[in-house]
Amino acid sequence: MPAGAWSRLGKWRTFADGVALVLGINVWVSVVLLPGSFVGAWADPAALTAALVPLPVLMLGLWRRSEAVLLAGFPSALLLPVALVPEMASAHVYGLLRFSIVAVGLVAYLMSASFFTSFHEPPPPTNVRPLSSSRQPVPPRWRRRFRIYLELTILAVVCPLVLIYFANFHHTNQAFMRTMFPGRVASMTTMLDLLVIALWLILYSYVFLGVLKPHRTGDRDLAGQLSRLRADARRGRPRPAFYVAMAVALGLMAILLWSRYF
Repeated sequence: MPAGAWSRLGKWRTFADGVALVLGINVWVSVVLLPGSFVGAWADPAALTAALVPLPVLMLGLWRRSEAVLLAGFPSALLLPVALVPEMASAHVYGLLRFSIVAVGLVAYLMSASFFTSFHEPPPPTNVRPLSSSRQPVPPRWRRRFRIYLELTILAVVCPLVLIYFANFHHTNQAFMRTMFPGRVASMTTMLDLLVIALWLILYSYVFLGVLKPHRTGDRDLAGQLSRLRADARRGRPRPAFYVAMAVALGLMAILLWSRYF
């Protein structure tokens, strides 16, 4: 690749890392720093130490451009101080307007991290010859898959936010929590939020993605053949045809030796 192209790629990666860093710090400030200051959590050294853990996790994820760290490790680290001080996630700390702002910031960070981690792939070649199929209209099956990808993205954003809204701000649910758990509404609401997130991850992974797997992974016949090959590779032993071929080869060698020496 020419030096100018490498320079542009390096600048774009730096810009992408900077955007992800700013959005990640914004999430940390809105989820950890400000709520902790509001409830006076930083008087506890353990809570203060837990509040600083997400920052090195974020830097590690940016340095490695790791999807696992940026999309799972950093959000999980944000829950450490909340686990120690559940009042940080209570409804009176956030309010509906602030919850909406924090939700927009979190979604922006997750989408930017998902997009920017793709820069670990090798750069495209300098000379590219377009295929004749690229000039043809997009096939209907690919248009259908693009719609599925968009629907999955919308589901991944809307469904957990709606569930968390009903758990934290719906007046009927909050009245029920105050009746059933007097004096422990904040801690029980935080535990309910964690259960909602865990439930949504399970539903999304095993229900939505599981049912739509043939549409997400390309050609159904090819995907089935690849699955069978992976299953055969995991078994760790040859197929019966291998043993038949070995038996035939040994038989032919025995016939050759017999005809030569006897």
